[in-house]
Amino acid sequence: MATELEGSRVGAESVYRAGFPTLGAPTGHGGAFLSDVGWVAYRSLRKLSRNPFLLFFSLMMPVIWLGMFSQTFGTLFARGATAPGTAPLPYAYIAVLLPGIAIMTAIQSASQSGFAMVSDIESGFMDKFFVAPIRRSAVLVGKILADGARMAAQAGIVLVIAYAFSIAFGWKIPFATGVPGALLIVLLAALFGIAFSGLSNSVALFTKNTESTMMVSFTLTFPLLFLSTAMVPLSLLPGWVQTFSKVNPVSYVATASRALIVSGYNWGEIGQAFAAIVIVGILLNGLAVLAFRAQGR
Repeated sequence: MATELEGSRVGAESVYRAGFPTLGAPTGHGGAFLSDVGWVAYRSLRKLSRNPFLLFFSLMMPVIWLGMFSQTFGTLFARGATAPGTAPLPYAYIAVLLPGIAIMTAIQSASQSGFAMVSDIESGFMDKFFVAPIRRSAVLVGKILADGARMAAQAGIVLVIAYAFSIAFGWKIPFATGVPGALLIVLLAALFGIAFSGLSNSVALFTKNTESTMMVSFTLTFPLLFLSTAMVPLSLLPGWVQTFSKVNPVSYVATASRALIVSGYNWGEIGQAFAAIVIVGILLNGLAVLAFRAQGR
């Protein structure tokens, strides 16, 4: 038994050394916590880069959504937002939808986080994490940071392509706060995705099953999106949806992000968005921490 345990330690450490030679071997001591997190984050990102098919569609799917939803709902939005006899809006529906697509992408990526967790469990790599000389908290934090980097890249790609299309095709997207506002949208989307990833990670750790993780994640994702202000402003939603959206954290992030595109900085809404992210993050990632600790017992 001792031989097997030692072999697992060596195997896990050798994986880290081969994958990230610029850092010292993880030691599990307090001073090496950031190094441990770096090992895990690098390994997660490198694993994604080795699957070009998944990487391409992971980054390009938001662009497909952007074109699809903007064309499908753009005319309906224009009719509903403009009363008879009033001037047309100074921006197109794409400006309203853009932050919602960034958030939708983050939520979808948060679901993929759980799938990766199940993959590590099924392959036996998670067992190596538990016996390796590395802090267990660094494993979860490293995976979350890698997910956050992917979500930020996806949100950034959406904004850059939307800006390019606004120049090339005349899309009416004000980008009222410029580059700083766009970076803030990327930050909000990535942080919300990190917070929401606690759900899929928790289900993955408790069930160790990809189908269960997918079912729970997708079942909750679409109601949260479509019963929020991610697709349209609050004033255009039905009454009962407006009531639900007021307690839906997606609405706070979407509303704050939309203001950065169409009007300017609204620090009250931005503060509420960060508060919603913190609450969701504490609840869902706290549950993920408990599930992760239970795995190593």
